[in-house]
Amino acid sequence: MKLNNLFIILPFLFLIIVVGLYFWGRLETAIFNSFLYGFIISSINILLGLFLIRHGISKSDKIFLLIVFGGSILRLFIVFSFIILTLKFLFVRLNSFIFITFIFYFYYLIVEVYILLQKKNINLKINNG
Repeated sequence: MKLNNLFIILPFLFLIIVVGLYFWGRLETAIFNSFLYGFIISSINILLGLFLIRHGISKSDKIFLLIVFGGSILRLFIVFSFIILTLKFLFVRLNSFIFITFIFYFYYLIVEVYILLQKKNINLKINNG
């Protein structure tokens, strides 16, 4: 199994397990909501990051870095805003929500760095001939 497939399978496997445990009555609603909202917030973050990488990869190095690093700062504020809004208005367990959000945040950060390295290496090989 390729590493790319593993990066895609693991989050959805987690989601299927959590949904299954909830429907079998093994998870409380508040904990399920915490897991689900944390997963969604982190997934929105990686989707925005992948969009920015895809948009910036064909640009010059200066523009690429501006798009990727500027996008990272913007995404950090978006994630922070979502976390504050979720804690203020939705019924979640604080510890579970923060734990899952940051576990997936760092997991997706590793995936994003891997994808960046892979895309940049492909781009360098094409340009160098």
